[in-house]
Amino acid sequence: MPEGDTIFRAATQLRKALVGARVTKLESDRLAGPLPVGERIEAVEARGKNLIVRFEKGRALRTHMMMSGSWHIYRAGEKWQRPAWQARVTMHADNGFLAVCFNAPVVEWLRDESLLRLGPDATSDSFEPASAHRRLRSLPKEMAVGEALLVQSAMAGVGNVIKSEALFRCRADPFARLAEVPEETLRALVDDSHQLLLRNRGGGPRTSRDSLDGGRLWVYGRSGKPCLICGTSIRMRRQGAAGRSTYFCPTCQCGTTSLGPPSQRG
Repeated sequence: MPEGDTIFRAATQLRKALVGARVTKLESDRLAGPLPVGERIEAVEARGKNLIVRFEKGRALRTHMMMSGSWHIYRAGEKWQRPAWQARVTMHADNGFLAVCFNAPVVEWLRDESLLRLGPDATSDSFEPASAHRRLRSLPKEMAVGEALLVQSAMAGVGNVIKSEALFRCRADPFARLAEVPEETLRALVDDSHQLLLRNRGGGPRTSRDSLDGGRLWVYGRSGKPCLICGTSIRMRRQGAAGRSTYFCPTCQCGTTSLGPPSQRG
C-alpha cells in the first residue's frame, strides 16, 4: 500500500543507486518529447505520495504510485520481479543500475511544481504540524475527519493505513464531522500521523504497535477480528466519493472524538 513512508523508502533507494550517474537509455510510452539520455541524474525526492527524479538540464520526472505502482532497482542482467509489460519507465544508468517503474498510473514531466498542490509533507523531518492543522481546519466543516486526513493539499503522505491507525491510536471517531473534532484531537491526529510515517520510513513491514503479540497494526486489515483493547470486532467502512477504506473499533472510537488514555495509544 504506497503511502508517504513507502515513497520515502523508494526515493532513498533510487537516490543511493542513481544520483550522480548518467542516463544511457530511457524507455517509456508515457513521456513525450526528447528524453534525458546522456544527462546526469541530479536528485530523487519524495513529495508526499509523489516521487520526483530530477535531471541536470532542469527537467523532472514525476510518478505517482496510487494503489498499484512501485519502483524497482536492478543490476544490469538481473531478473525482474514483474513482467516487462507492466513497466511504465525503464531507466538505464552508466553505473550498471537499472530503475524500473511498474504500474504507476501517473508518469509525466513535471512542468510546474505548484500544480502538485501539496500540503506539508508528513513524511518529512521538516514537517510543519501547525500548517497542516490550519489546512485541515480550512476544509469543509461537514467533511468527516477520516476523509480529511487523506486530503493531500492539507497534509501530504497519509493513506488508508496511517489514517486508520492514527484515528484508532487517538481514539477518534473516523466519521465525526470536522466541526465536531476538538482542537486537541485534531492536533494529536496530525502529530500521530507524522510519527507513524517517520517510524515506517526505514523499511520492513509497516507497524503501529510495539507489542510482539497480536499483530503489527491495531486495526488496519483486521475487519472481523477482536479489538486488541476491548475485544469488540473491528469493522471496515468506505468513506468519501472514492470509497476509501477505514478500519475502526466501534467501541473504542465511535461516538467519541476525544483522546484515549496515553498508555493505550501504542
